[in-house]
Amino acid sequence: MSRTSILRLLILTGLGISVFSNQARADIYDATVICTVRGLQQGQLALRPQPNGRPFAGLNNGNVVQAFAGTLDENNLVWDEVKVIKGPNSQVTGRVGYVNSKYLSCKWYDEQGNLIKEDP
Repeated sequence: MSRTSILRLLILTGLGISVFSNQARADIYDATVICTVRGLQQGQLALRPQPNGRPFAGLNNGNVVQAFAGTLDENNLVWDEVKVIKGPNSQVTGRVGYVNSKYLSCKWYDEQGNLIKEDP
């Protein structure tokens, strides 16, 4: 599991908050996390009702999601709970589910819309 995935999991779940100062803690905790699907070599990124669940939709490179929380499965894969902001079509946009986080590149924004963190 990459260092970025672990950090994303800790921040999204609130577990990493205690390592920040009080001001940073509030900024990260209240952040809006917007992610772009990237790194797919073929096919689509499966959108699932729960981690490792049966896919109900697919996302393409360049699709945009809002991430809400992260969780680990029994194989130590990080899954992000997301809402599709810009999907491959109107039937997928707005859907909520879980995706494998290794295919997301995310940016964290504060309440004023200022960028406070970005995946490398």
